[in-house]
Order: sequence, then structure tokens, then C-alpha cells
Amino acid sequence: MTHSSFFKPLVLCCAMPFMSATVQAAPLYNAVYGDNLVILDQGWDDEERDRFYHEPQGSPIMPYAWFLILEQADSTALFRDNDYLSSFGMITASGPSARNPAGLPIGLTRDLGIYKHEYKLGMNCGACHTSEVSFKGKQVLIDGGAAHFDFWSFMSALEAALQQTWEDDAKFKRFADQLLTGDADEDSAEQLRARLRGILRERQDWSFRNATHIQPGPGRVDALNVILNQVTAMMLNRPDNARPSDAPVSYPFVWDAPYLDRVQYNAVVPNAGPGAIGRNVGQVLGVFGEVSMVPSTLPPGYASSVRTDHLLILESALQTLVSPTWQEMNRQGVLPALDEAKLAKGEQLYEQACSTCHQVIDRRDRGKLASIEVHTMPLAEIGTDPVASLNFTNREVETGPLLGRKTDFLGGVPLCERTHADQLLAHVTVGAMMHDMGSTGGPILDTLGSSLIGEAVEAMKNLYQVTIHGSHKQESDDDAIARLSAAGKSEAEITAILAARNADKTALYKQLVEDGIDRHGENGACLEVLEHAVYRARPLNGIWATGPFLHNGSVPSIAELLLAPAKRPQTFHVGSRELDPVKVGFENVKGDGTMLFDTRIPGNSNAGHVYGTRLSDEDKSALLEYIKVL
Repeated sequence: MTHSSFFKPLVLCCAMPFMSATVQAAPLYNAVYGDNLVILDQGWDDEERDRFYHEPQGSPIMPYAWFLILEQADSTALFRDNDYLSSFGMITASGPSARNPAGLPIGLTRDLGIYKHEYKLGMNCGACHTSEVSFKGKQVLIDGGAAHFDFWSFMSALEAALQQTWEDDAKFKRFADQLLTGDADEDSAEQLRARLRGILRERQDWSFRNATHIQPGPGRVDALNVILNQVTAMMLNRPDNARPSDAPVSYPFVWDAPYLDRVQYNAVVPNAGPGAIGRNVGQVLGVFGEVSMVPSTLPPGYASSVRTDHLLILESALQTLVSPTWQEMNRQGVLPALDEAKLAKGEQLYEQACSTCHQVIDRRDRGKLASIEVHTMPLAEIGTDPVASLNFTNREVETGPLLGRKTDFLGGVPLCERTHADQLLAHVTVGAMMHDMGSTGGPILDTLGSSLIGEAVEAMKNLYQVTIHGSHKQESDDDAIARLSAAGKSEAEITAILAARNADKTALYKQLVEDGIDRHGENGACLEVLEHAVYRARPLNGIWATGPFLHNGSVPSIAELLLAPAKRPQTFHVGSRELDPVKVGFENVKGDGTMLFDTRIPGNSNAGHVYGTRLSDEDKSALLEYIKVL
């Protein structure tokens, strides 16, 4: 079915050693796939996949037990029915496991909210960064790929199901009878219905904040606007800070991501040091994350639902994820063999026409973390739809309850009445990281060691020292020496602690913000803009499995990307999982779960990126063949 909606989406993020051979369908996978399911060698085993598919990250949507019994709107069938969820592009290959006891689709988790008193339905990176592709009856799971998940329609249908359960007496009774077994008196039912209304209101408010004229459809979300709406409008209780989520972009593929110096399409977050974990915390804040904006003192920061310890593990695991290869798909009997005669010429053409922006890298030996410099291009140069980039650079909001607090929580200038939205995101992200790692970080980091993400772990250790030794308070050196001596610290240890403390009391800011989270350099003046609207180009390993193309998914295949913009399709259907090995994309067919994509709508433009469009048909064919081996 084709889903219609007035809703709005979001997401983005993260999973670990090498397999020597292709893994066949195992108990982790739903038995209905049988021999038709193909698992590729991308560096993970079943345990690592299960972690990526279902590790909770602190993104609570609704009570977990409620979701398991919730009925679909206009039906008595369960919302969680695999066929129904598959119609939204969710991957139902995942079977029951310790992390996923109910056998929910990839990306759905059993999570906890800020108060951690009951299990919640959550969503993690696997929902948008795991792809299922098909070819001639075979289904192939591609870890870290661009999912076909229609998040907007899923959330719209979930809201409708909750609303009908609240409004319809018969539907509510079936719902209550399962939850209130042995306690189904009138008062209990009334209290349950009132709470259901509260959960429904949360989903309705989220929909209203992100209302827009443009439907993302399968495989897209305006992640940046949804994140900023959640932080600056919902968390600050300033609905006037909300903006339309009118610039959906394709879910990016995440293999190679830890090795790039910039990850987002508009290159806004440096990936070096702790930038990666800061990026992921910010993502969780936007994906239903809960934060108390009342700062605490011990541990310092903002209490939140964010599970930083899990994010550290997931981000580290991405370091071993590698791109899928056309050659392995061919060996598995899925895709046709490559034309060897075209490959040499195609490689030369790629070097001449593409490699300046999209450098070629070894898919397994990618060097140091954040070491690959991605090429960035001003909007006027690349010529693609500008809305996503301009929305971010131009967005100003009211600081509301954060007025006067430090821009970077511990350091920086006081926040003005009005500032850039990303500055508030950085402030809240640092506060949430501080609180979570202050309460759990020490033991976790001692266990995981500094090999996790290098400087990020060191930053977390410094944070833990700040929390334990109280250097966030105005404690004199004499008092600190007395306290540390009484605690049994040696002279050398005390000297080292005082030196680190006095060298820079905003060390957390310098490491977590200046090095990784601050979106536009030194924000001395609240509305000073030091960044420019750009888009980034990245290495294209595995690009053949990730269509549609351009940042907003406005071109269905690479063959059509090599056409002059005026000759590219104005409309086409998205959502098919069937690969097109000739054009290199997915089939343009109308079917269940597909949507008609209209490039004439602002935000959906297929203009720009004219590189390679003047090649001969023969050269384009050779170039396409080479792109298949990246």
C-alpha cells in the first residue's frame, strides 16, 4: 500500500571483527526468509549485527508493553504484525534474541526513558542504516546501508493507532484487558486511558512541530530540522522555535564513516576526537530523546535518556564495518558478472572525472580515524538543491530558559536571548554527555579502555575526574590537597590532578565542543556566522547499493545522474528494493510501500552535479561498470 500522512520523521548513527566466510541464515534471522536470505561479509558476525539492530540508545517512543498489544487503526490486527511493518519498509528478518525478545524488526529496541522505571519502545541506528535489497527472488541484508524505511508513514500510522485506541471504547477495552489483568477495575482503566491520552499528545505534538508540505517517503528524513525542533522547541518549551522539516535527505550509508573528517551532508560536525560520540548524542536527542533542562551538580550536566555507554560501543563497532561488494553478490548468485573489458577504461575515466571529489580508498585499510578529508563544495558550485544546507546555516532561535547559561555549559560566553539553533544543540549535547558519563562513565571506560575511540575516551575520563574530584566547584587548591591527601592520593597524583584542573577548568568544553561539537567555530558573538553553506563529497565504496542519489535522493540511478539535469526524470517511484544492475539504482516501479517522488517540489530538486554528463555513451557505460567495483 502507499502510505499518506501529515507526519514527520528523523534519525541517523551506528555496530564490530571479521568473518572469514559468508554467514548463512542463522537463528538470529526470521525463519520465513529461509534460503532466500543472503548475508554478506562486511566484517560483522551475528552478535555484532544483533547489537547494531537492537542495542538501545535512549530513544523512548512509548511503553514497550503497549506497543506489543497495540492494534492497527481500523483493524483488530496487531500493529507489530510483520507484514504490516514490512509495508513501511522495515526489515522483519530479525528473529528473537536477548536484546530483541519480541522479535521486532531491525531498528526497534527495548529501551528506557529518562526515569528508567519501565521498558519503552525505542529506535536505534539500525532502522535507517540497514538495507534490504532484492534481485530475482533473493533478499540481501546490507549492514550500514541506506534503508527503505518510510519513517514518516510509520509514525503517522502509530499516532492513528494510539488515537483510535483512546477514542474507541471497544478497542480500548481490548487494550486495557491485556494490560490490567487482575486489576481491571474502573479506576485503573480510567487512569490507563488518561495516560494513553498523554502518550498520544506527545506524538501529536511531535507531528505538529515537524509539519511540512513535503513528504519524505521511503529512505529519507530531514534529520537536522527534526533534531533542532526537538531540542530548541520541545525541550525548551518554545514552540515558536520550531521550523518546517522541509528538507528531507537520504539516509546516508555509514560504512567508512569513522574514517571521514566530516560525515553529515552539509559537513557541519568535525568527526575528529570526540566529535563522533557528540554527533551520536545529538542524534539521540532528536530521536525521541528526553532531557531535563534543570542542571544538576553531581553528576554535573543535564539528566537525560541518552545511553552514552551504548553509543560508545556502537560507534566503535562501526570501525570494523566494510562496504558490500558487487563481486561477492555475483559469487552468491545474486548479481551478474562485471564486464572486465570495460573496467580498465572506467577506472581511467573515474580518475579523470570523479576522483578529485570522490577519492578512492581501500575498503578494509582506511587509515586513522577521521583522517580522510572529504571534499566540500559551495552551493553555487555543486548546484544541487540548497534547502537542507541553508536551513541549517540560517536558523536562529530564542534561548528561552537557557538565557545566560554558558554557551558550552562549563565555558564560553553567556547565551543571548537569540542565537543559532546549533549552538543550543551543542550546549544541550555537552550537558547530557556530562551527566550520563559522570554517573556511568568511569567503570565503563575502565572496562573498555582507551582503544575505543581514542581522544573521545580521554575526554570522558577527564569528565569523570571532574565529577569525582569536584573541580567544577569553586574549591581552593589547599582544600583540594587536603581532601585528596585524606583520600590516600600520593604527592605525584595530587600534583597531576591539580595541574590538570588548573590548566583549564573548561577542558570538557575544549575537547567535546571545540574539537568536535561546535558547529561554527568560536561563537564569541551569539549571532556571528563563521560557517558557509556547503555539501560534502565522500568516497563511493558500495555506492551502487545505496540509491536514489544526490543528498536528497532526487535521482533514481547513477546512469540518470550522468544525464544533463534537464534530461533526468522529473518524477519516479521510490521504495522498491529490487536492484537495477544496468542503470545502477533501484527499479522505478509503483507498488506496495512506494511513493511518487516529484523533483519539482522545493527541497526535491534534481539539479546540479553535472560532472560526467558530457561523456559519450560508451564512456558512461565504462564509468558505470567501474563504479560497481568501488
